[in-house]
Amino acid sequence: MLCLECDTRSGWVEAALQNLDSIIADHAHCEKKAASTGMSLISAYPENTGLLLAMSDLVEEEIGHFRSVVQIMQARGIPLGKDQTDDYVQALFANMHKNEPARFLDRLLVAGIIEARSCERLRLLAAALNDESLAGFYKGLADTEAGHYVTFVKLAKQAYPEEQVKNR
Repeated sequence: MLCLECDTRSGWVEAALQNLDSIIADHAHCEKKAASTGMSLISAYPENTGLLLAMSDLVEEEIGHFRSVVQIMQARGIPLGKDQTDDYVQALFANMHKNEPARFLDRLLVAGIIEARSCERLRLLAAALNDESLAGFYKGLADTEAGHYVTFVKLAKQAYPEEQVKNR
């Protein structure tokens, strides 16, 4: 279902469990950045009503997720700290077209790939956690991230020929 060409490396879950506080804080930053991506798309493409409505929904959901993760952090005594650069995301950005109209397609597809990877990793984390409450929270978020992936791909297919979307 997800567009990922490769799975997260096998040691990721073990490393995540050993650094769970850092993973939770990073997750808060990721939710914040996802909301920011939605707002950025709204600002960049105000003439696309379908996009505006879809991103409005996404921004609300992502901010809600951010709030929920911050509440988990508060309960566990985890500080948010500064946001760290994500090499994976930076590599995706480096491959984006710089000029329109190809840039719009790339922005949608990169956002979709990020959501798909997030979905995959949240599912892995949920399956590995001993804390049933936290595992349930991450399982629910994984399902939502899968829906966000679908939203971005659907928006791309509304704006560009399906073959172009698949090829890119």
